[in-house]
Amino acid sequence: MINNMTSNLNNKDPIAELERVFNESYEKLYACAYRMIGNHQDTEDVLQNSFLKAYKNIEKFRGESKLYTWIYRIVINESYRYFEYMEKLPLTRITENSGISEKEFFADIEYTPHYDDNLIIEEMREKCLQGFLKCMPKNQRVCFLLKTCMELKNQDIAEILDMSVENVKVTLHRGRRKLQEMFEMRCSLVNPEKPCKCYLWIKFMRDHNMELPAGHYQVKTEELKKEYFRKLSLLRKIDYLYTVEARCTKDVFINRLKEAVKNL
Repeated sequence: MINNMTSNLNNKDPIAELERVFNESYEKLYACAYRMIGNHQDTEDVLQNSFLKAYKNIEKFRGESKLYTWIYRIVINESYRYFEYMEKLPLTRITENSGISEKEFFADIEYTPHYDDNLIIEEMREKCLQGFLKCMPKNQRVCFLLKTCMELKNQDIAEILDMSVENVKVTLHRGRRKLQEMFEMRCSLVNPEKPCKCYLWIKFMRDHNMELPAGHYQVKTEELKKEYFRKLSLLRKIDYLYTVEARCTKDVFINRLKEAVKNL
């Protein structure tokens, strides 16, 4: 479909360059898209659709930005289709409607976790982490994920989001502060003294016949018990909690891309 070299890619094979970017950045792209979307199947679809969209439009790339930031922008725009925003956490709505504090809410739940709850606790933690992200305005969430998951410089984030570097700094600061406040107020993952514990949510959801979360497959419980995690700063703890392990390996994904390109 595309055989000619473009001057913007310095006479390199454009498809090979696309493959190189996805190959080098796959795990980070997966993490960023997953945190935008919240489930693995749609994440894989978004990454594949993003590659195919870049493949079909590579001749429109004019070199006004870096190739990788151009591709990252496509991934972010594809992820926006799944964007969800919540004004308040479910916990906040429940306690406000009940006229009680969050501390009182959890104090009323008596439950000792069983060994069989371990996998559900992993899933519950992920549901809460995604809930925190959903309470962040779109630009704050994307800036945070591009910085945390993609480890990008502010200049690159500015290119991707078509913002000034100064605006990126302000947006990132506000997003981190909002996320930090949500964790500090309640989350026992970053402070064991806080009232919100994953296993208490399991008891609450079971008592109210609510569907328990499933399908996230992000195992971290044992790592969170280790001394090195407890000694991390709050922001470093938050960054670690938002790391993602891809369900689909890079090699499998790249092979899928090659097959998809053949069918175009």
